[in-house]
Amino acid sequence: MPSIETRTLSVCIQALQAAIKHNDFLSQSETVDKDDYEESSYMYELELVKLIKLYKKAEENGVPIPLKDLLKPPFEELG
Repeated sequence: MPSIETRTLSVCIQALQAAIKHNDFLSQSETVDKDDYEESSYMYELELVKLIKLYKKAEENGVPIPLKDLLKPPFEELG
């Protein structure tokens, strides 16, 4: 498996959290297909969980930002 920098992981974790929140916001509109946004949020959440697992492994060797500081509500429960 290729090595991924912890900074890259942290940026991706933050970006996925923002994307999920944005999709959840958009899914509340009556003018969009709610199922499409919920499905993409679900896919993003699955990838977020994978990145969190990788970050936890990196945390064992020391990282500048602890995972608990990267995960914002409601995602802190994934850590």
